[in-house]
Order: sequence, then C-alpha cells, then structure tokens
Amino acid sequence: MSSSYLPATTDSIARALEAKTPSEAISILYRVLQNPSSAPDAVRIKERAITNLSDHLGQENRAEELKSLLAQLRPFFALIPKAKTAKIVRGIIDDVAKIPGTSDLQISLCKEVVQWTRAEKRTFLHQRVGAKLAGLLMENKE
Repeated sequence: MSSSYLPATTDSIARALEAKTPSEAISILYRVLQNPSSAPDAVRIKERAITNLSDHLGQENRAEELKSLLAQLRPFFALIPKAKTAKIVRGIIDDVAKIPGTSDLQISLCKEVVQWTRAEKRTFLHQRVGAKLAGLLMENKE
C-alpha cells in the first residue's frame, strides 16, 4: 500500500477498473480511500471505492483484509448517513461470507461489529448484524 493518496474522483475509480491485475486495482482503491477530503463528491467517490475494493478483496479470497478494512473505515462512517454505513458494513460481511472456510472469521467479525454498533448507538445495524451472528452460531452449533 502506497503512502501517497489519489484524488477521490471518477478518474481514479476508472483507473482502478482498468487495472491489469486485481492487486493493482486494490492498491489504487486503497490510495483513493486515503484521500483526506470530506467534500460531498469525494465522500460519494470513496463509497464507490469501498464497494469496488470489497468486491475485489472478496474475489481474491482476502478475508482478513476485508476484516481490517472494516476497522479502518470506522472514522469514515462518521461522515456518511447511518443507512449508507449499514449498507457498506453488510456488504463487506456478505463478501467475507462468499469466501469458503471463513465461518470462524465471520463470527469474530460479526461480534466485533456488534460491539461497535452498540458503542455507536446504531440500533438498526446492530439488529441486522446480530441476526447474522445468531445464524452463524446456529450453523456452527454454538
């Protein structure tokens, strides 16, 4: 991951989509997320970058990186509406679920998110992730 950030523009997203390798696209998207701008347009571009990054990491079976991405994004979640935050968090959890053999990681991820949602008073997201966690625990007979 490079220390310099890319501007949060549609050009940066297009550059990531045109990348020759998934690793290159992932690197570009991480650099877009490092942009410190919190202008409305930049925030919208970052939301797209998060979605694309989550998809790429899921396709590359990089579940641990998805988990750390969720933790890295917490300051960003303060800038966007709660409904968008919920959509992004659920999307990342779903991307982890698509990776085979990650049920233990999914459980720990859901527990972490449930604690965060409790602390942030995000009731709706807390209920959704709590239900997902209950389903995972039932599957594992815990």
